[in-house]
Amino acid sequence: MTPAIRRLRKSPAPARPMSAKAATGIPGLDEITGGGLPRGRTTLVVGGPGSGKTILGLQFLVNGARDYDEAGIFVAFEETSDRIVTNADGFDWSLGELRKKKIFFLDAQPKPDLAHSGSFDLSGMLAVLEAKAKATRARRIVFDALDIVLALLPDHAARRREIYRLHEWLLTRGLTGLITSKVGGADARAQDDRPFGIMQFMVDCVVILNHSVVLGVSQRNLRVQKYRGSRFVENESPFLIGARGLEVAIARTLRLATVAVTNERVSSGIARLDTMLGGGYYRGASVLITGFPGTAKTTLSGAFAEAACRRGERTMFVSFDSDGSEVIRNLGSVGIRLQRYVKNGRLRIVSARTITGSAETYLVHIKSLAMEHQARCVVIDPVSTLSKSV
Repeated sequence: MTPAIRRLRKSPAPARPMSAKAATGIPGLDEITGGGLPRGRTTLVVGGPGSGKTILGLQFLVNGARDYDEAGIFVAFEETSDRIVTNADGFDWSLGELRKKKIFFLDAQPKPDLAHSGSFDLSGMLAVLEAKAKATRARRIVFDALDIVLALLPDHAARRREIYRLHEWLLTRGLTGLITSKVGGADARAQDDRPFGIMQFMVDCVVILNHSVVLGVSQRNLRVQKYRGSRFVENESPFLIGARGLEVAIARTLRLATVAVTNERVSSGIARLDTMLGGGYYRGASVLITGFPGTAKTTLSGAFAEAACRRGERTMFVSFDSDGSEVIRNLGSVGIRLQRYVKNGRLRIVSARTITGSAETYLVHIKSLAMEHQARCVVIDPVSTLSKSV
């Protein structure tokens, strides 16, 4: 055996490390994907009108700029950048400020009176983007509604050529790309969708958004169809569009199974019950109070909420049976005074009658409201109502 062969056998080539991920900052989506979208590669987001594609793309850029100091570029093929920024005013993103410093918008909408003559390609636009990416040191880029401009190309071969051109451009520059399209997913078998069918095989990650109406109730679902080189949650997950953007409901997985616990106790609001429990409920625990109607479940819940507010902790009381004013009146009859805490903002009472949808939808709504209120304690009365929504 020659020395060269001996060296090869003693020092095998190191395994290729898995690429880092670009966190989206979207609650639930980073958990589903195991950390975010593939960094330096391309993700395709497909879905119908109103499914949240543009919001997902913007949120990806906003969180990247705000939380990870990564500049971004948003290429708008459908709406103008001014309209997009105005529409995003309802979210707590401060997109107008980020637009001045960290996020560059390129208006690339075809003119309505455009007359197609001859052939064209994306080379000119990509040259402009390359110069802007270098100037801003952008690490993320979103192409929103790419199908709009590709529809102007004369045939499938031309569309396929430009898809390859764009994909190779993204890979060569090392940008984390996100492309949204109104076609693809379940419609990929359609004749006019063949180029996007190819794109789903070409990209490293595909996210499908679905917005439907079930029994008169709006339902939004997200599913990661593929993710090369990474594990991910394959099932559909409900999501909402709230004040912070997309929020995805996820089930517990092996990666999320371990949570921090504490031996700290908090009062139930009833002294004798605290004695029976050795000092009260555990901080951070989920406590189930069960019983037949009239067995004081709501009263125990109200006592806990009052004790939490008395300690100075922000609390949220979610009632499926009554409106907030009814909860205050009924608990006041047994000496539990909640009105003052509602007035000073420490207690928020939510009537869950205003929430519709599946059990997961309820969960995301409640979680979103609790985070918005910065609640330390949450009461759900009664949680059994959720079983009717499963």
